[in-house]
Amino acid sequence: MLRLSCLLLFATGLVTAQGSEAITVDTLAGPIRFLASDLLEGRGVGSRGDELSRAYLESQFRFLGLGPGAADGSYHQAVPIVGIKSKISAPLAAEGQGGAITFEGPTDFTAWTGRPSPESRWDGLPVVFVGYGITAPEQQWNDFKDADVKGKVLLVMNNDPAADPTLFAGKTRLYYGRWSYKYEEAARRGAAGVIIIHTDPSAGYPFQVIQAGHEQEKFNLPFDPSTPTLEIEAWASNDASTRLAALGGHDLDALRAKAESRDFVPVDLGVKVKLSTQNTVREFHSGNVLAKVAGSDPILASEVVVLTAHFDHLGIGPPKDGDPIYNGALDNASGCAAMLALAKAMERSPLRPKRTVLFAAVTAEESGLLGSLHLAKNLPVPVKKVIANFNIDGINMWGPTEDIGMIGHGKNSLTALAEEIAAKYGRRVQPDQEPDKGLFYRSDHFNFARVGVPCAYFKAGGDFLEKRDSRRRIKAAYTTTYYHTPKDEIDERWNLEGAVLDTRLIFDCLLSVANADRHPSWTPGDEFEKLR
Repeated sequence: MLRLSCLLLFATGLVTAQGSEAITVDTLAGPIRFLASDLLEGRGVGSRGDELSRAYLESQFRFLGLGPGAADGSYHQAVPIVGIKSKISAPLAAEGQGGAITFEGPTDFTAWTGRPSPESRWDGLPVVFVGYGITAPEQQWNDFKDADVKGKVLLVMNNDPAADPTLFAGKTRLYYGRWSYKYEEAARRGAAGVIIIHTDPSAGYPFQVIQAGHEQEKFNLPFDPSTPTLEIEAWASNDASTRLAALGGHDLDALRAKAESRDFVPVDLGVKVKLSTQNTVREFHSGNVLAKVAGSDPILASEVVVLTAHFDHLGIGPPKDGDPIYNGALDNASGCAAMLALAKAMERSPLRPKRTVLFAAVTAEESGLLGSLHLAKNLPVPVKKVIANFNIDGINMWGPTEDIGMIGHGKNSLTALAEEIAAKYGRRVQPDQEPDKGLFYRSDHFNFARVGVPCAYFKAGGDFLEKRDSRRRIKAAYTTTYYHTPKDEIDERWNLEGAVLDTRLIFDCLLSVANADRHPSWTPGDEFEKLR
């Protein structure tokens, strides 16, 4: 208890002069309670909760004294959305030398169309196992070799190869390991569809997360006719995938073992599949809410530091224990609350930022990072003027920690800055403890990295100051029990004292970059360095 009291007192004393005493348990808890309430019905994209969230966030930014941040002088950046709801009209059925199987959705699989058409169909198409489905010339890796997969269905492993630590960053997942890459590469090669094999380790979450999206509306930015798409995109459980391969006389585990080598060649499973969906397509607008604290320096004010947090969640979906509302309290009402607290602290700070700080509450993160993708492509200033991005996606609800997690630790100079500031608090920055989950590619900062902007994404630490072992267990259980389920609701047992300390640390990082003499930079040789 003495250690905790000393840390809280030291942290408070260190930053009070800068204004972050405005970041308190109550300033975090209040917005979370509203955004995660049942009244907002899970903040689904294109829903009433979407509109209410944006109205609330704009009103809060106005109340705090922030100016409008959108290019048109408003607080709202419209984001065009194409919503597609795919209903399975004929279930996944497969035939091979071992007989025939009809799979049940969502128990065995889930599927949706990859294009805005009224109907999508696989009608007796051959299935080809293509390992990880990766083409990476710099790694001298090509899972496709010379195979022609046009018009075929690909059975693909999630993740990227990890057996050789000299390839694909070892156990650290790269973008090649993301499910979105699998669909993109298959479409580029003319495939009709993809079935991704789900396992808990390769996905980083249980199959129930996939099942929650079954026959739910999927969202996209407007389709570019020059970008290839898939007829149908699908996931299948490990058990269903094993049975699918067995129909053609193949052992899935043996196939996966071969796929760990550069010498792997695609395997025609000798299986044909049928599946069809009826699709309802609608076009509408959601939006990003943008507000700013104008820079105080007449020269540097044209440069911008961006803070992002997504406000959307999954809306109303399949009921769990009778509850159909996916409230998204931690993911990411909490991040929006931290954003508002940081905006309040920035406005109250006597040390004004030399550069402009843009606060961006973005939409449709859960649908493929769509809001931040639109923002990164349509920034209110030239991209070269955006010098850094800080992203918040979930805060620490388990109590104060000695450490703070950093996704993408070491990728750019923001790591050294965060470590220096953490040390002043008597804390330390912890590299990603689950690099195999590919978290760097799973939240909104990724879209800023893709346009060359150095970014930082902080997560809760794990070295708790009190009840360390039990709190670690509770924190670890979040993904399996609460993540993307109706159970992600605000809980009176939450301990937001750790979130206060983390948010204050982020405030110091934000203000330091806004006032620094030099721009943040990518680490030499990093995958995003050449984009800057």
